[in-house]
Amino acid sequence: MTATDTTLRAADAVFVAEQAVGRARRVVEELQTTVTSALRVLDDAELDSAKARLTDRGDFYLEAAGEHLGRLQTRCNDIPELTRELLGHLNRASESLIEARGFLDLADTSDPVVAGDVAQLKPRIAIVGEMVTLAKPVAQLAAQHVDRARRASQDVTTPALLEPVTLDRSIRTAGKELGRADEDVRFLGDVVDHAATSARQSAAIAAEISDNARRRMSEHGRDPVTSAAAPAAGSPAR
Repeated sequence: MTATDTTLRAADAVFVAEQAVGRARRVVEELQTTVTSALRVLDDAELDSAKARLTDRGDFYLEAAGEHLGRLQTRCNDIPELTRELLGHLNRASESLIEARGFLDLADTSDPVVAGDVAQLKPRIAIVGEMVTLAKPVAQLAAQHVDRARRASQDVTTPALLEPVTLDRSIRTAGKELGRADEDVRFLGDVVDHAATSARQSAAIAAEISDNARRRMSEHGRDPVTSAAAPAAGSPAR
């Protein structure tokens, strides 16, 4: 494998990582929307629980609060699948970044042009890798908090609705856990946004390196093969 081949393959791996991080970012947005919706449902449950104590229509409002907690369970049940999808994209990004670093390590840096390419790209993909590594445990922690909120809402069975203390305790527990999940997902969004920005910058550098490598191949009489992973000129990676 020539020095040009290794830089081309490294660039291809960076393109794949950039696409995976972009998909991860979209899943984080879905997570945030779902957690925000769950918090609104919990607010509705808390309001109806308060009305049950303060009005003469206690049974009606207790039943309404129980229905809200049922909706909360539905929202919470969506989180594990989103988390699995997110971790899948993050793992794909990690694998591609490791692959890119491996190819860059194999590059013949005795060629000053290749050495410059490697020196330019390595720090960028290192930043992306750090952000991706940080995002994984944060995503898992958010999912744990949501699961605890779901379990708290499940404590409210039909007989439990006759006990406002049990209902209030479940609402408070679910609210505490969802609040923590909301903080986690907001932090996760910041981390993945940073990773996505760095990944786009890395992909731009990789595209320039790829163009230079193909030009060198053409000058030496080799037929450059267009990579399927590289984004077309003028169009963003999806």
